[in-house]
Amino acid sequence: MSSQEESKFGIVLVAYGSLSAKARGTYDEIKVIFEAEFPGAKVEIAFTGDVIRKRLAVKGILIPNPLTALANLQDRGCKEVVVQFFHIAPAGEFHDLAGLVRGLNGVGGTFGFKRLDLGMPLLASKNDCERVSLALTSQFGIVGGASGDESRDPKKVAVVLMGHGTNHPGDSTYALMARILERDHQNVFLGTLDGFWGVKDVLEEVKSSGAKRIKLMPFLLVAGAHALKDMAGEKEESWARLFEEAGFKTDVNVEGLGEDPKIIKVFVDHAKTASGDSGSV
Repeated sequence: MSSQEESKFGIVLVAYGSLSAKARGTYDEIKVIFEAEFPGAKVEIAFTGDVIRKRLAVKGILIPNPLTALANLQDRGCKEVVVQFFHIAPAGEFHDLAGLVRGLNGVGGTFGFKRLDLGMPLLASKNDCERVSLALTSQFGIVGGASGDESRDPKKVAVVLMGHGTNHPGDSTYALMARILERDHQNVFLGTLDGFWGVKDVLEEVKSSGAKRIKLMPFLLVAGAHALKDMAGEKEESWARLFEEAGFKTDVNVEGLGEDPKIIKVFVDHAKTASGDSGSV
């Protein structure tokens, strides 16, 4: 690609979205990272969650959907754009977004883009899964608590990651990630809310591990409602409650993956690959 400033390069960071101010702050921090990694690029954040966007709009917080964000960049003079998908797996919404990009690439003339490319989600390949497993190593080595500096004994303390999951075939990506975590770390387990390997399956795995204590962490980009309610909440079916009722001492960490610069670097590299600037990948 030619100089991004000369070509008026733009990036749309596409996420599902969140009502949580803390989660939206994470998106803003990611935007700052992308602006630093792509000097001169115009960067927009877009949410695919219509209900999220409508509820935020009532509060005066206006977040565009991907199509509107692309129109905004075109109005700002961007003719070369990367749409970077901020989901974990290449599931249904990724394919919807790919369809949008493919359709817009067929538009020529004044309203078309010179180049429009799509950046892959976090776990787009086995190599991505291995990078994420390595990136999270330091988090797996620490037990929660007041001091935050106690080394984890994996025979006594298991790590349980809660992902979102999906009924789309892309859910198989979580199974690959789980097996790589199993290979790379002792007593680190990954389950999902909506996918095949759910909390009851993970609970049985942890019971068989011999651990008596768990560190519960979100395998989600941001710590929104799923992390705060479905994982760490007080409702009976929350993962924290289910593990505690099963007799495990539970330490909860509600930091999303998007708060780890090493994880964001994977997304940055996907965007650079999509843009044709793969020199730093």
